[in-house]
Amino acid sequence: MPVSSPSTATVVEELKQWKFSSPAKPPHLLPKSSFEGPADRNYTLKNSKVRKFLQNEKQSFGINLGWTEDAEPATATKVARWFFARNGDGDGPLRHGETVAIGNGKQPSFIRNEKRSVGINLGWSDTPVFEWKLAGGPAGTTIDPNAYLAIYNENASEFLIFFDRTAGGDIGWPSSETWGEQLKGKLLEEAKKAALQALLAAVAASPK
Repeated sequence: MPVSSPSTATVVEELKQWKFSSPAKPPHLLPKSSFEGPADRNYTLKNSKVRKFLQNEKQSFGINLGWTEDAEPATATKVARWFFARNGDGDGPLRHGETVAIGNGKQPSFIRNEKRSVGINLGWSDTPVFEWKLAGGPAGTTIDPNAYLAIYNENASEFLIFFDRTAGGDIGWPSSETWGEQLKGKLLEEAKKAALQALLAAVAASPK
């Protein structure tokens, strides 16, 4: 009997892992152009899988993002450093499906899709990079800070998710591979190249 694939609704709910909140408990998510803007527009970013906050954290590999030890109120106050820059004018609440730039702290503030050899393909930018969408409700409706959302990167065509890595911060895409799988793939490609070079060398050395 074939195994049925998960329903669209199940997948959607699985991707809605993220909640932006503020210790100030605002009714809406509001934009600002830089971290130096109004402090009440700084937010925490909590993941439903680990029940902790994503924060700027030094990593040996990959982008410097990692998880807090807990999700206590004191920790929330400390790591409420996420903010959104709007692509255009307007100071009103952010809406589902709107393309925004997502920042954390001072420069370089903004996260963007960027190729890396290890870890999720994200990097930092000094200037806003408008390639993120917050999804979880009908397009165009205002975002409830108490609701979990899906975070979509337009450039990567991927959703941001919790992803258990052996190297780098534990975030990824649904298509992400573990470090071991990445390494295995690279070694296989190198083996193919080495075999091809060996064959070419053997042909060149054959008697004419």
